[in-house]
Amino acid sequence: MTTPLPRHLLPPSLLQIADYCGEAVMWKVWSYYGGGHLFVPMRCGPDHQLSTLLGVSDAVKFCEVFGGDTLTIPKAESAKRAVRNGLIRQARLEGADHFSLCRRFGLTERQIISICGQPQLPQVNLDLFDNPGETP
Repeated sequence: MTTPLPRHLLPPSLLQIADYCGEAVMWKVWSYYGGGHLFVPMRCGPDHQLSTLLGVSDAVKFCEVFGGDTLTIPKAESAKRAVRNGLIRQARLEGADHFSLCRRFGLTERQIISICGQPQLPQVNLDLFDNPGETP
């Protein structure tokens, strides 16, 4: 996701990382480890995966704060979904049609309609031999 998630939607564990190590570190850790566990060593050298991901100085600080802990890094799906749904509603208000939103966000039309809170248009099922212009 390219849009940063609003802080008020983030789980407490991610906020704790942001508070102690900064939001940039939190975003990197979340994007790489989200949905899994991370054992944080007491120290990490320049070749350690955390140093590669965060940069040496941020990795050292991260290890100073969380060293020895195993962190559960949430996927934060509900936060990502809330941001996505807000983007969908905004695009709809700006005139985007349901089909273009389906393609843009990889959702079904029913999901887009549900997110936008708009009633679905009635489905018209015509028999193969019905003529829509005729009245019985």
